[in-house]
Amino acid sequence: MEPTAAGATFNAAAPEFARWYARLWRPLGELTVAVSRPRPGERVFDACCGSGASAVPAAHAVGPSGAVDGVDMAGALLDQGRAVASAEGLAQLTFTESDVLTWESPHSPYDLVQCAYGVFFLPDLNSGTKTLLSRLRPGGRFAVTVWGNEAMRSLLAAGMPAIASERPAARTAMSGNDPSAPLRTPAKLRAWLEQLGLERVSVTEVGFRQPLHPDDAWEFLIGAALRGYLVGLDSAAVERVRERFLANLAEQGTVTLDADSLIGLGHLGTTRPSP
Repeated sequence: MEPTAAGATFNAAAPEFARWYARLWRPLGELTVAVSRPRPGERVFDACCGSGASAVPAAHAVGPSGAVDGVDMAGALLDQGRAVASAEGLAQLTFTESDVLTWESPHSPYDLVQCAYGVFFLPDLNSGTKTLLSRLRPGGRFAVTVWGNEAMRSLLAAGMPAIASERPAARTAMSGNDPSAPLRTPAKLRAWLEQLGLERVSVTEVGFRQPLHPDDAWEFLIGAALRGYLVGLDSAAVERVRERFLANLAEQGTVTLDADSLIGLGHLGTTRPSP
């Protein structure tokens, strides 16, 4: 997904996204930081930071002597993050609306670069991630969080056909188009991080499930990337998508949101990979 398209999608989805912050995104961000281990005084770049689910706990960890730069294209999510940072007294946390690949950093090189559920939005997974790695100091750490192999699949299985019923072209766009597929098992994620040149790679498996009421399921769907396929549909068409989606969920018997995740961590050697 192009950065501007991702930004527009999540700007539209911001109200629904916010309602899942405390329930899903912040806990998973806390778990990311539990693995990435930012320390007092460190400089952290949180790429594709959204509303700060991992940037906020990282800012708590680095303290006033450190710095956390959260960068994302979705200005509405960044506004949510700024409100949280202000409420929690995190002057060391800055949110910037920009493309993470071209943004000019005031704090580079970083001790830690982290990207939670964002690398699959980069236009090119490998070259984009190498650009993120180029912002690390020698010996710095890179942490990435992705969905587990079965995570979100039942939700997508219900949502994709419902959307395609109103947007037939979306069926082709969505069919087999999972940029995170090369990363969704521990072995695949480890191999990918090692291929990028990282050392001392580890992968932590996180089990995370949520009870899923139909109303919450719809709110989650339109608060995430699939929202982009609904832009431009009139209210009647969106309602038909909602009804089909909920019918599909009921037929599947889906009552739980599978948000199982993988958190990969690697260390940069003394020679940085080329972007």
